[in-house]
Amino acid sequence: MVSYGAGALIVLALSIGLALIIYGSGILEFNIFNIPSWIFGPLGAYTLIYGIASRRSSLYYSIWGTLMLAVFLVSTLYTVFNPVIIVGVAIIVIAILGLIARWRSGK
Repeated sequence: MVSYGAGALIVLALSIGLALIIYGSGILEFNIFNIPSWIFGPLGAYTLIYGIASRRSSLYYSIWGTLMLAVFLVSTLYTVFNPVIIVGVAIIVIAILGLIARWRSGK
């Protein structure tokens, strides 16, 4: 399995490269508020998947993946949804992940 850092660097490079191509070709109009979505969306998805697939520190990676996906959603959907709702859902997901981790550890 690829280390987290190497995989994260690859995902980040692919995401930034794709954003440059899309904005440079004029497919999307540049919006500075969407820049975090290009960084945290793919990185959050990778981190969450890594946390699920990893045997060690799965809760740690799952929580950080969830937080990064929340930043992605707020950055992408701030004109459609209230960002407070997205943050609230992220907090609930993190609490559920903590309960599942505690239940799995048998404590």
